[in-house]
Amino acid sequence: MSKKISTIFLTLFLVGVLSVSCSNKDKTAPDTTTPKTINTKYAGIWSGAGGNVEIDINGNIYEYNSIRGNKGEIIEANDPTYKVQIYNDDVTITFLSDAKSATVITKNGEYPYTKTSQGIELYNGNTYVSTKAFNYENGQSYFWVSVKYGKAAMNAGSDQTSEPSYQGYFPVTGYNTDYSFSLNSDSVVGTFKFNSDGSSVTVRFTKNPDAPAEMLNTDIVCNIKNNN
Repeated sequence: MSKKISTIFLTLFLVGVLSVSCSNKDKTAPDTTTPKTINTKYAGIWSGAGGNVEIDINGNIYEYNSIRGNKGEIIEANDPTYKVQIYNDDVTITFLSDAKSATVITKNGEYPYTKTSQGIELYNGNTYVSTKAFNYENGQSYFWVSVKYGKAAMNAGSDQTSEPSYQGYFPVTGYNTDYSFSLNSDSVVGTFKFNSDGSSVTVRFTKNPDAPAEMLNTDIVCNIKNNN
């Protein structure tokens, strides 16, 4: 009888050890469910006393001194607060609600940061049309892009002269020449890349159920038609 009781206690002990071990393993396992990127609405060049940084339209962060420098590592992403390793320091960044200012804590203290780069409003008043036509359901059509109010609009037109009407202007994410957009519950997704002088914009769709297949994952070059 005592041998049987000993066996039972040994079994329970082993089960307990394994349970604790598995529990500890679960607690120390790295969190792979949280994407280690920064919300792209903060994309831009940020300036402050702790060292300037760049956040690109993919949510990565870099050292910045007139040009992009070393890439930082995002340790924790709990928007609007992020913990980052950059400039050989563990840094905490908390973005404010206007998405144009932030508080940054470094080993040397706490500093205010400001987004210094400009957005798509740089191209306000510009209209662009594609250099070639695409095969829509109603025949060959040209692709048009308009920028107003710090937002963008797109539509198909019958030629390269008559600007079509637009259903509405939508916000984009990005800064300077590079922008991304996501519309209709992420059913239409893509990017804008403007030429440095604003004379053209290259559009690329990664998702667009209404566009012909030839327009997906390809560069659609559109040249400027006017600059009001």
